[in-house]
Amino acid sequence: MPKAPDPKSMEIIEKPLFRSDYEMGLVDDEWLKGAVKPKRFIDFIPEQCILCEGCVDICPWYCIFMLSPDAVEQAGNVALSSQMEGEDILFLIDDNACTRCNLCVERCPTGALVQSEVAGGKKRGGRAMGTVPGSQKA
Repeated sequence: MPKAPDPKSMEIIEKPLFRSDYEMGLVDDEWLKGAVKPKRFIDFIPEQCILCEGCVDICPWYCIFMLSPDAVEQAGNVALSSQMEGEDILFLIDDNACTRCNLCVERCPTGALVQSEVAGGKKRGGRAMGTVPGSQKA
């Protein structure tokens, strides 16, 4: 009987570092409402995110970012950076680049991304989607 081949050792692949070079800016509410895009946006439920980066990988427009707290500090957003813990990751969708193709919503294994309706009423200002504790990583 032929001898079974020796098992290959498993290669360990390091995950890429979260980006720290993104330049943040506020999205103008009036522009967002009047843009020639569906009156929908991708909403985020941070408690369900497991930081798998599936949404980042599948986005054809490269508009989904998972940023380190360093990027937030360097952007000068003092209020947001003071809310972030040392291992938190900021999940952000660039509304200017997003076409609402819904691929990220379909790809998310936990349902942390959903499509929501843009509603009138209170002015919201810019949308930093939310922070996710690093300990939530699957």
